[in-house]
Amino acid sequence: MNVRVRHAALTQEGSKDRERLREKLQLQPWLEKRQAFRLGSDGVHCELYEYDVAAPTVIFLPGIGTYCELYAEMLGKLSARGFNVVGIDLPGHGYSGGPRGLYTVPQVCDYVSQLIDHLQQRFDGPFAVFGYSIGALLGVAAAEQDERLEAVLCGTLLLPDIAPDFVHQMGWQWTHASAMFFPYMKVPLRMFVDFELLLASHPAGEEINNDPLVVFDYPLRTLSSVFSQTCGVLKQAYPFKSAIIHGDRDEVLPLMYSKRVVEQCKHPFELLEMERCGHMVPWLRTDKLVDVAANWLLENL
Repeated sequence: MNVRVRHAALTQEGSKDRERLREKLQLQPWLEKRQAFRLGSDGVHCELYEYDVAAPTVIFLPGIGTYCELYAEMLGKLSARGFNVVGIDLPGHGYSGGPRGLYTVPQVCDYVSQLIDHLQQRFDGPFAVFGYSIGALLGVAAAEQDERLEAVLCGTLLLPDIAPDFVHQMGWQWTHASAMFFPYMKVPLRMFVDFELLLASHPAGEEINNDPLVVFDYPLRTLSSVFSQTCGVLKQAYPFKSAIIHGDRDEVLPLMYSKRVVEQCKHPFELLEMERCGHMVPWLRTDKLVDVAANWLLENL
């Protein structure tokens, strides 16, 4: 899907499938509050929920395959708690330009810095990054590179240096080796993640799993960049404050994994456990996630 088609999807309210998705996610009241803009020559799509010029600004990085419109309720409610919140559609995702699913970790870090450059012309408060799932890894990488990010909040945090198990480790090694020869060959994520099961209890689960703006097939180059990323937090402490939110019923990463990450990282992470919560908390336990995130951010910005 090219940039023009993706941009049209943003404005064509008459699309029955998109209307149904937005209705089941109850997005429309929140979408009316957003301000959409594009960043850079590649047309990276951003969505702003403004609170106040002097308020802290939180940059949100979505989970794998998704884009920030799907998180509109969470982003809008987080903003209402006292933050300017800006979501980024990663390159090749959602309404952003670029080949579908294609980006590298350094490229995302550069866009985060460009976004802060842009936002500093408008807002006075401190900056933080909130990454969900794979967005958490990208958020940590961005904060390691840009000292203007004073806090990093992670909705789980998967570090390639700490493999959850041997199967993950072997898979990452295969991905990295294969990407050297076939960087643009696409791998279907449904082979590894049961997206239908993860959203089975949500009324919009079917619509999300059929959404043409969601990326379900990734180029090996993207996966290699993400899963071979070496994070500095393992070996040194940084000035930014940080925390990991993790549900005790997470179906993707067990809570014990985050405990390992906290123990093995030299940089300090606070672990915020969410009782009776799984991995898909942005949609299934939105209010609880917003409450935990807002309280921590207010205390640390």
